[in-house]
Amino acid sequence: MFFELVQVFVNTVLPVFLVAGAGYVLARLTALDGRTLGRVIFNLGSPSLVFRSLYTMDISTTVLQQFLFLVLAVYVITGLAGWLAGGDQPRPRRAALTIASAVSNNGNMGLPISLFALGEAGLVMATVYYAVSALLTNTLGVFVASSGSAPVGKALGQSLRTPVLYATILGITLNRLAVPVPDPLYRAVDLLAGAAVPMMLVLLGIQLSVTPFNREQTVVWRTLAIRLGVSPLAAVALCQWLGISGVERQVMILQASMPTAVVATVLATEFAAAPRLVAAAVLVSTLVSMVTISVVLVLLG
Repeated sequence: MFFELVQVFVNTVLPVFLVAGAGYVLARLTALDGRTLGRVIFNLGSPSLVFRSLYTMDISTTVLQQFLFLVLAVYVITGLAGWLAGGDQPRPRRAALTIASAVSNNGNMGLPISLFALGEAGLVMATVYYAVSALLTNTLGVFVASSGSAPVGKALGQSLRTPVLYATILGITLNRLAVPVPDPLYRAVDLLAGAAVPMMLVLLGIQLSVTPFNREQTVVWRTLAIRLGVSPLAAVALCQWLGISGVERQVMILQASMPTAVVATVLATEFAAAPRLVAAAVLVSTLVSMVTISVVLVLLG
């Protein structure tokens, strides 16, 4: 068991953290503008990756519906658990615990780990999960984050400007209608999509390099238990209930096992929902997930 765990970590998890680590070191040595890179990924890389995967996916409508339901269910379960865990906290910190518990890193980490562990088929499924998760983050996530202070109407209006939302709708629509995309356009999208995953990992390292943690953030362990413990267990139960098996089951459980996403910090900062607490959750859960994700991969294997 131990040697299998080490082998899985070295072959699947470690490469992801090495790339993120390179971004971390580079950010420490040079004056990198992580915000600009983040905008490139947000507006070009992620939408291209989501569109390509959804446009080329070969899965049934039933499986797609199962993904939609399961991602939503995991999101609600973990968000509710985070809200309950923050019952003794002020309103902004309670909102912070909620989004840190619900918003998982299905892009920066979930996609490359799914690719290394499950191959191209796993990457396609993981991208579907990521697309749904991104959609929820930019709607429900915005709603929860804004509950700390900002007007909800304005926050939801901003969510409609998210490029991934339109890439998801367009990719699924063209896939289901079998509408061909002109070769020059598709090749351009394909190039951007191919660069998205490594750029995401570098950005993760850059963002972790400026993430604070202090004693005031010790409550972060509550969301850590939810994000890395409750979430994958909920996915296991839901897969069992829905009768999901094979690669679909592996991807759903693996993606539900991801740590808190950096985008949760962006939301917390934008809507004044205790951003330092959320940033601490990102840092700690990402480091601890090196072990927990390896364990999940061994159990799935």
